[in-house]
Amino acid sequence: MIRHSRTRTRIRRLAAVFASLGVLTWVLAATLHVTPADARDVSVSHIGDRLVGTVAGGALVAGGIALLAAAS
Repeated sequence: MIRHSRTRTRIRRLAAVFASLGVLTWVLAATLHVTPADARDVSVSHIGDRLVGTVAGGALVAGGIALLAAAS
């Protein structure tokens, strides 16, 4: 019984870490690429970098939520 409780606690901590990293990734993707290096040049690679950050952050948050639901 104690082992099960410790495992559940570890999974919840991992879920919190995943969700926190996801939110941090979203914030970094939004703030670091607000404007391109040259304000007149809007390149496709700039938009692609933001998209990758958004998708990766979403995946981390979703993974955290799934782990949290599985630990309950």
